Amino acid sequence: MATEPPAPAPRGPGRLLRSGIGVYEPVLDTVPSDRPAYTRYGGIVLATALLGGVSVCVALDSVLQGAPVWALVTAGTVWTVFVYLVDSWLVSSTHGKVSRRRNRALMPRFLLSVLLGLAMAEPLLFQVFAPEMDKHLTEGREHAARTYYGQLLECNPVDGTTTLDRPDCEKNQLPLHGAPVALRNQITDVKDQLTQLNTHIADVDRQQAKLDTTSNELCARKNYKRVPGGWDVTEQCEIARNQAAAYRSGNDVDPDRAKATALRNRVDTLTGRMKKATDEYRVKVLAAARAERTRKAGDLRATGLLDRAEALWAVMTSAFYPCFLAVVLHLLLLVLDSLPVLVKLMTGVSAYDRALHAHLGHALRSGEADLRTAEERARERRRAELALLRAKTTEEREAAEHELAQSRVRREKERRALIEDLTRTLLSEEPDRNIGFPEQNGQVRFKPR
Repeated sequence: MATEPPAPAPRGPGRLLRSGIGVYEPVLDTVPSDRPAYTRYGGIVLATALLGGVSVCVALDSVLQGAPVWALVTAGTVWTVFVYLVDSWLVSSTHGKVSRRRNRALMPRFLLSVLLGLAMAEPLLFQVFAPEMDKHLTEGREHAARTYYGQLLECNPVDGTTTLDRPDCEKNQLPLHGAPVALRNQITDVKDQLTQLNTHIADVDRQQAKLDTTSNELCARKNYKRVPGGWDVTEQCEIARNQAAAYRSGNDVDPDRAKATALRNRVDTLTGRMKKATDEYRVKVLAAARAERTRKAGDLRATGLLDRAEALWAVMTSAFYPCFLAVVLHLLLLVLDSLPVLVKLMTGVSAYDRALHAHLGHALRSGEADLRTAEERARERRRAELALLRAKTTEEREAAEHELAQSRVRREKERRALIEDLTRTLLSEEPDRNIGFPEQNGQVRFKPR
């Protein structure tokens, strides 16, 4: 009793899923028990591609914050199609392999799927740890902004002192005007003049006091001398008084005292102006520093993919449980992304693989036989063409030889006719001369009569 051929699979979503992974339906029809497995296999490949598209959308949303939805959907669709094509090729290229080299051929494909899995797993982990990462990034931005603000205040003192000689302040200078440095320098100069003037006045007063003390001691009543008619000062007293008076007249410090008073008033005036300028400059420095801090915080707020990766690493290494959860999720997403090739490794050689291997072998042998038959036909056709060519060549050569012989006969006849005509002409013109007889090689030899 003849066995009925298996019924072909109906068209539908299952057939589309199987065609996406390169299943040859006529061969699968011979092993219909594997049809559900390969339908689900196609669904796994499609789900992996969709997971990759979602991952890319999340990654682009993290990098290009505020990007339009249509751009994210377009990028996700393109990546989904790309991942689907790659996974489809990885899977379809392994069908029909039943030898021991099967696993060796699957390993490069598995490594490629692992790389794709690593690329698609990170953005999804960003979403899982998004609150912790945002907290870490916010704290880091605030700390960086505070540190930058402190450096600005340190490198731009409110009293206007220059810090250009400090290497760490080279890039932290605020472009401000109206620093009270000039007033402070003026105050310093006035104070130096006042100090010098006070020193001079003090030296003069000290020397004058010394001379006055000496004069007073020498001119005391106990040192009077008796003179006629009473008591009088001594010569030493007169000398001391003269020296004191001469020193006082030669070192008049009253103008210096007035000048010192003017300098003190100048210092008080400049100090008041400097206090006012310092207060105004302090307001400018604080306002500029706050503006720079705000700008710095705004720049830090624009985080990229590397910033989020560093934040994820910081969250993972902050404690044991986040690290454990991240590792588990990494492995889970990696397994899901590598599932198309991993399923092929786990299922081993299926009945469809054996049937396809046999079909491919038969097709290969049939192709080789057809090729050999076509080559043999081509050789026979070539032999026949060569034989016809030889026959045609022989016939043409014989015809040419016949034509050549006929041509030779015609030339010989023409030559003989020419000789005979020439002979008759000679005989008719010279009857008394010897009659010539033709010889070989076209020459005529004459003999006497």
